[in-house]
Amino acid sequence: MTVAPPSWLEMDVDTYKRLLNRSAVTITKRAKKRGATFQVKEAMEAIHGAFHRCDGTDPYDGLPLNGRHLDDCRDPTVCHVDNDGIANVEILSLQTMESKGSMNVEEFIAHCRAVVAHADNTSTAQR
Repeated sequence: MTVAPPSWLEMDVDTYKRLLNRSAVTITKRAKKRGATFQVKEAMEAIHGAFHRCDGTDPYDGLPLNGRHLDDCRDPTVCHVDNDGIANVEILSLQTMESKGSMNVEEFIAHCRAVVAHADNTSTAQR
């Protein structure tokens, strides 16, 4: 598989290949425990495609991903989209992935709205 990182991800080809491989192995191991049958190569292809579909921003909060240092909460990370056994992934910030956890899109957005509504209705003195 010939791979090159997307332009917003500032890393050399060898580092990108290692990132793809490590991510694919991790996703595949986790998914196989849930009954998935896809192989590491399929996961690598899905992850590579997700990086190239990503425009360098988190799809949930619209903030830019850190494509340079890979050492903070805005780092791009691979997140399985569905728990349906196929290699279907998206690129999120580490911050969003940790906040989202195992919630699906609708649950996560509803939770975020509840957090904002609660913050808007709670006085600063009560926090």
